[in-house]
Amino acid sequence: MLDADHCYAAILRRDPAQDGLFFTAVRTTRIYCRPICPARTPTRSNVSFYASAAAAQAAGYRPCLRCRPETAPDSPAWAGTLASIHRALRLIDDGALAEGSVAALADRLGMTDRHLRRLFVEHLGLTPLAIEATRRLHLAKHLVHDTRLPLTDIAFAAGYGSVRRFNEAFQAAFGRAPSALRRGGAHPDPAAPIAVTIAHRPDFVPAGPMAVALPKGRADVTPGKNRTLRITLTDVPLPALGRAIAAAKRAVSENAVLQAHRSTG
Repeated sequence: MLDADHCYAAILRRDPAQDGLFFTAVRTTRIYCRPICPARTPTRSNVSFYASAAAAQAAGYRPCLRCRPETAPDSPAWAGTLASIHRALRLIDDGALAEGSVAALADRLGMTDRHLRRLFVEHLGLTPLAIEATRRLHLAKHLVHDTRLPLTDIAFAAGYGSVRRFNEAFQAAFGRAPSALRRGGAHPDPAAPIAVTIAHRPDFVPAGPMAVALPKGRADVTPGKNRTLRITLTDVPLPALGRAIAAAKRAVSENAVLQAHRSTG
């Protein structure tokens, strides 16, 4: 359970050590933010705190355009849950619900879809489809912000069945079309390198570049400025972009844990 007073104190000081550990939802604006958001701190009575972006999204809040929740470090909010849920979350990250149904996912886990939904609601407070909806939206927004891929390619890569569904999702979440989020009105360029930026907490200081093995293509992670990492994808097919980014983020998290063990050992 989140301690609301602890969370509010963290957003008052914009504590980078808390980045990704919870999200602040502002009732007056219906927006959710990272603890480090540079926007004016809302009053205590107007905020709620959620352990994951998916929980805030499912509660009817939309992601902040300034602090970009999709770039936050991975949250450990679901650590300690059942191994089957961990496997399900990883499969969702790898596109299981973009390419199939909850029933098919449950079948891969050796259970019924009803039991899978019950486990998710009991342990995470969310359904698998709610988590998938946030994953899809965050991936699409990440690609819109950080790459020059054509919007039709982004819709396909994020798992939307059509460009119309993609546009509707953005309109519902942000009140604007995906093209309005393009930085500086950059023109799409399918030949441009595919690279996205993610954040890391101060307790993880990358020693240097990392290469992440992928089934197809390659992901290279390099340190950036202001606690950011750059993931550059080479020869990764469009349908595999989401799972490639997820694999790179998992490698970053695993490397952080390994470094922590070494420093304490």
